[in-house]
Amino acid sequence: MTYLGTDTSINMQATLSAATSGVGDPVSPHFPLTCTSNLRFGEDNSLACEHVQVPPGDRRTQACIDHSIAILLIELLREQEAAG
Repeated sequence: MTYLGTDTSINMQATLSAATSGVGDPVSPHFPLTCTSNLRFGEDNSLACEHVQVPPGDRRTQACIDHSIAILLIELLREQEAAG
């Protein structure tokens, strides 16, 4: 996922991976955000890549969701400022 800002491009997957390192217990072999395959967010709040699925309630997944919402709000604010 790449989000375009007014002055830069943000690679969401890389940003979330870096921002959530060290949160909670490690998931082996890796956390889905550190994987280059497609991500899936299930209706049961599980996060998965092609290699591993993280169960609902995982603190690292919640941190990723919170961080992505913050980035999206920043992008919306930039769009609103540019339009206004």
